[in-house]
Amino acid sequence: EIDDKLFIINSLLNIIWATGFLIYWRRRQAELAYKWNTLDMEELEETRPTYKGILHRSPVTNKYEPYYPPWKRLVFRLFVTIPMLIINLVLVSFFIVIIIRLQSWIDQQLKIGRLPSLMSLTELLPKILLALVTTIFDDVYKSVCRWLTDRENYREQRVHDNQMIAKMFACACVNSYLSVFYIAFFTHKYIRLADQLITIFVIKQFWGHVKEAIIPYIVSNTRLSVLIQLSKKEQIRYAERKDLNNKLKIILEQWNNSKQIKTINNISTTYSFISHDSIPNFETLSLSQAEIECLQPKWPDLYEDYLEIVIQFGYIIFLSTLFPLAAFFSLLSNIIEIRADAFKLCMICQRPFSQRVKDIGHWQKIMEYMVIAAIIVNCIFCSIRGVFRRMLPDLPFAAEIFLLVCIEHLLIIICKIIRSSIENIPYWVRIEKAKMEYRRREALTKLEGNALHIKENHTQANTI
Repeated sequence: EIDDKLFIINSLLNIIWATGFLIYWRRRQAELAYKWNTLDMEELEETRPTYKGILHRSPVTNKYEPYYPPWKRLVFRLFVTIPMLIINLVLVSFFIVIIIRLQSWIDQQLKIGRLPSLMSLTELLPKILLALVTTIFDDVYKSVCRWLTDRENYREQRVHDNQMIAKMFACACVNSYLSVFYIAFFTHKYIRLADQLITIFVIKQFWGHVKEAIIPYIVSNTRLSVLIQLSKKEQIRYAERKDLNNKLKIILEQWNNSKQIKTINNISTTYSFISHDSIPNFETLSLSQAEIECLQPKWPDLYEDYLEIVIQFGYIIFLSTLFPLAAFFSLLSNIIEIRADAFKLCMICQRPFSQRVKDIGHWQKIMEYMVIAAIIVNCIFCSIRGVFRRMLPDLPFAAEIFLLVCIEHLLIIICKIIRSSIENIPYWVRIEKAKMEYRRREALTKLEGNALHIKENHTQANTI
């Protein structure tokens, strides 16, 4: 009974924290946007550089602009994008279910003693395999989503980003949550769920750092060392040519002394390989920071960084009632990720150009929808674990389902009311915006008054 009450309290606190966090972040990003002067910034709908289409006269500008018919994009989405995404998700689901079934079979064989334990390595093998499979499919579906979104050929960058976010998030949800939800909903083995989550956090974190930091660092240093070796070979070649040139000059001077001036001039014109001024001084030759950074890869876009944070947010709000350490592992993962990103910025990638934005875009809405989904998931967990059945043993099953649905709807309504009752922009930011608007109007009124006064003086002068 105590565990059931704690489970319900933990679920409620989880939902309250998620709702409060999103409200806080919405207000915090408004403060940062005001400080960085991007709060009222309107995103210009500029044409993407990779946008392709036939030349078509624009009715707005009356100029020829590339135009891509919407029906072509719709046909591509219906017959290429959606089938490919479905195939990808089906493959991921198939491999995940097969590995989970393999885990169950291994557990049964270990119980009856048909398989050796090998210091728990046999039991850990399917968990590691599942984490590796999901990590590999992460890279696969990201590449597929990028290719599909580029082929859909959107004109505005905002629409392109939104479509990319939708595809990547849909695939990431299946890839990241299917295994843990399958264990929680169908096998009801919560100890295995905790082990699986720990394995996913460790394997994904390790592989992410290997792929994003260690491998690019090794490749960059290898490329730089090859360049240094080539420069040393070039130095030796230039030194040999310099020695040959000096010997040739000595021979020419000797011929000069024998008064063969005409021949010497012809020979010097024909056989002077390289002048002394054109030989670089390799003792002072070094690569500048800009030249080194030109060899480094460009900083990738932020889709994967946002997606990783949102998926971790989902692990916390969906599964922290079953695995309370999910929040701790997410915090630890983010601390390591911050240092890894700093290492990539300083040592591996080119310094990216900053982009002025006023918020995090559709990721905020995605997290708000995830909170609503978390309410439903936690209510289902309460039903699966038999919390209501133990607290109200005389309650019929139909009444239990009805009570569960009522509680779920009530919690969603409460979250909606809390979210709508708190302003998205803090009070002091609204005051500062009002002050700026008042000063702008005062300056505009003063400017119009001065212009009117000058016009009246000019009219009087013409009359006189």
